[in-house]
Amino acid sequence: MVQVFFFCDWGTLKLGFLQGSILVPLLFIVYINELPLRINSVSEPLLFVDDNSVIISSRNFNYFYSVSNLVLSGMIKWFAANNLVLNLKKMNIMKFIIKNSAHSTLHVGSKEKYIEKTVNTKFLGL
Repeated sequence: MVQVFFFCDWGTLKLGFLQGSILVPLLFIVYINELPLRINSVSEPLLFVDDNSVIISSRNFNYFYSVSNLVLSGMIKWFAANNLVLNLKKMNIMKFIIKNSAHSTLHVGSKEKYIEKTVNTKFLGL
């Protein structure tokens, strides 16, 4: 018979919760529910557990472009103020236009990092 023992050093948890804690999902939902208050004056945020979507619509491309970057900036500031990081690599942007409208290039991002454009995505919560 072989016995294996594992030891680790104890440390002080300064911020957050231990991984695997049963409270983490519940507290995350309570925590993230404040985000829409920061961005919902110009967009429609949709929260589903840890998968968040934001709907922005406008008939004017320039307004849409500026609001998209404003919402992203507000989200980045909210995440930073709450000791979280918004990963732009895991974000997608999808643009819907009517058939006869002008096709304009959309670049939404921060600090030379742009959100990847996509033509399809999974939308959780439906």
